[in-house]
Amino acid sequence: MSELVAISGVSRDMIKYYLRAGLLPQPHKPRRNLSLYTENHLRLIQLILNAQQQTSLSLPEIATAFQAADYDPATIEIELLSDKYHAGRRDYIIPFEAEARHSVSLSAPQAFLDELHRTGLLDTADHLDESQKEIAGLLWAASNDGVPLAFFKSAREKLQALADTEVKALIAIQRPKLHFAEVVAAVTGTDRVINRWMISEKTRLARQMFQQVIENSEKALSTVHDTIYLPSKVFRKRFHINEELAALRQAIEKHPRDLKALHNACRACLLLADYEGAQGFADAALAIKRDDDLAIACKCLAYAMENNLEQALMHVKNVEATQSRHTIALEARLLTLLMQAAKLGGVSDTTELMKQAADLFREPLPVAARDGFDELESCLLRARANTIFPDAINAEAETITELEAMLASLEASTYDALGLPIEGARLVYQVYASFYLAQLHEAAGDTELATTYFEKVIQLDPSSNFGEMAYLKLG
Repeated sequence: MSELVAISGVSRDMIKYYLRAGLLPQPHKPRRNLSLYTENHLRLIQLILNAQQQTSLSLPEIATAFQAADYDPATIEIELLSDKYHAGRRDYIIPFEAEARHSVSLSAPQAFLDELHRTGLLDTADHLDESQKEIAGLLWAASNDGVPLAFFKSAREKLQALADTEVKALIAIQRPKLHFAEVVAAVTGTDRVINRWMISEKTRLARQMFQQVIENSEKALSTVHDTIYLPSKVFRKRFHINEELAALRQAIEKHPRDLKALHNACRACLLLADYEGAQGFADAALAIKRDDDLAIACKCLAYAMENNLEQALMHVKNVEATQSRHTIALEARLLTLLMQAAKLGGVSDTTELMKQAADLFREPLPVAARDGFDELESCLLRARANTIFPDAINAEAETITELEAMLASLEASTYDALGLPIEGARLVYQVYASFYLAQLHEAAGDTELATTYFEKVIQLDPSSNFGEMAYLKLG
């Protein structure tokens, strides 16, 4: 007994009750004070627990069922699997007039019943039998959950062929010694097993498909962030990026209330993937001016660029509240939308989110640029639009011309002549322009020019994410 208690997890008193109530067969007693329990006792205890979870049978009713099966675990398992003891089940596959169904179903409005009749999901909209009422109630519940009737119409057509196959298989089973009522019970039990298999198999296949969609959505999120350049450590060391940022901080410490300097520092940090620094400069600007639209947008964009969707969603509301048309505000809203669409792609329809993102890309950018940063960012934003939504934006030729002019200017000018705060910002814009030009020329079928620009990316920062992608493209 002690071993059975330990292995089964059921108390000694409960096992004694099972024995008294006939739920378990009596153990073999080679002598008065020794009871020998077998593996069957352990399996039967588990089946008692399963029956309590899966059916509405009372313990005395479970005892009767177990005794009828002669305490054979295999027989009991099959009967549980067939749903034989499920409360209220009278779903005989063979029409049997002596049995009346008394199921509880959701009451559907007459207008919905009429629609089911029009679409062929019900044979009639009036005087429904119990089975039709149950079907109508289930369809009404599913419709309220957003499932279109077109899905059920399509599925019903496939079920017709499946039902035909099942009936032929059930008829082919020989049962010569059974009376009609026994055949009805046997066929219905087999049908229940088939139904359970279909539910289990359909669920398994659906899970596999959802997993694939989720994996694709994660890839889509990765694709969104593939348009963001992450300077390598080699790049930062080669071009003294950390020293430039440190000098920028020192300059701001001397003039802590210079909003323009804070804005430039924030945007430089975003370009160089120093998201913590960008958030710090944005907070400093907001401490001076609470409704600073550029600082609000920079903070949101920093969270989005570091793939922190939760924080980006919180801050994008503040960006939308400012109604800012600044390039950084548009970028923050766009990246957050695209991240949200990629995350939800595995479990929800993201068409509306993607449409919003495409519409934002189509919106005209601010006519008057505030400074060199604005001009460069506007150009990059249009390039990203054609990279992510090539079919929707369809401005490839114009964007290539604009990017080529931007790259020529970046290569011919110093950073201060371009209105940029540090040399690192000029170099990052060169990487961006070269990479987007390579992608656009590749999409246009011009392999030679694409190769030229991919090589420029590699020359500037071969160890970065853009450099790795350029190497892969060049083979």
